[in-house]
Amino acid sequence: MAASRNSKVKLRGQAARADRHELYELSVQDPKSEVQFVAKTFKRLRKRKASSLREDFCGTAVFSLAWVRSNRERTAIGVDLDGETLQWGLEQRVRPAGERDGVDYESRMTLREANVLDASPTLTDVAVGYNFSYWCFETREQLLAYFEAARAGLVDDGVLFLDAYGGTEVPMSEINEREVIDERGVVNEGEPFTYVWDQIRYNPITGHMDCAIHFEFEDGSRIDEAFSYSWRVWTLPELRELLLEAGFATVRIWAEREDDDGDGTGTYYETKDLDNEGVWWVYISAEN
Repeated sequence: MAASRNSKVKLRGQAARADRHELYELSVQDPKSEVQFVAKTFKRLRKRKASSLREDFCGTAVFSLAWVRSNRERTAIGVDLDGETLQWGLEQRVRPAGERDGVDYESRMTLREANVLDASPTLTDVAVGYNFSYWCFETREQLLAYFEAARAGLVDDGVLFLDAYGGTEVPMSEINEREVIDERGVVNEGEPFTYVWDQIRYNPITGHMDCAIHFEFEDGSRIDEAFSYSWRVWTLPELRELLLEAGFATVRIWAEREDDDGDGTGTYYETKDLDNEGVWWVYISAEN
């Protein structure tokens, strides 16, 4: 769940010219590779191609857009409570993409300002809940309700895809920084900016964590709490148990293969064993 930054804070310099949604996409999202993983894994599991998709907690719906752009037969539904962000995605992503490509992507996409706890009236082959957004449900009852609603919105052989992270560094209060190349020229002539992931506090009794994303720029300006998060850190055994309790038949964990230097290769394999290193990240698939 993304929270808007404090509108009373007056930004200056490059920070004032930047758009936080643009910065988030550049720093966090890779919709093209995510679509490839979903499409390939669904076909591997179900022996057919997926055509329809629902993106829960969709935000700007760039994943949904990448899905419909990947195949002219594909359709997508994006669901989010934030109508302003949905409208931004429509005006800044969906319609411009159609104008560039000469394709009416908007006709194959439905953006719904709605609660993901309400089962979708339109059944889809695939549902995704990425960027750990479902962690906003902090009790078993709430998360079970979401998994049940997600399953109810799938066709008989549908698959729900999630992601999760963990590791020894997750419960710590710390700040991680990473330089991002501004390939789109969002800030100023494509200068790099710094993505800052701030793990503010963690309560080991409840599993509750407060986090935030900040952005820093070459001219010394900064956007504090461009996005803030308040959620529960869920473990893989808890997620597996709840997905099975919700009625899914099979739950699988997918880890990224690494090369000899320890860098990700962009290919994934099903695993039943995972090293609990500083930080790990996986995909989860739950089959109807």
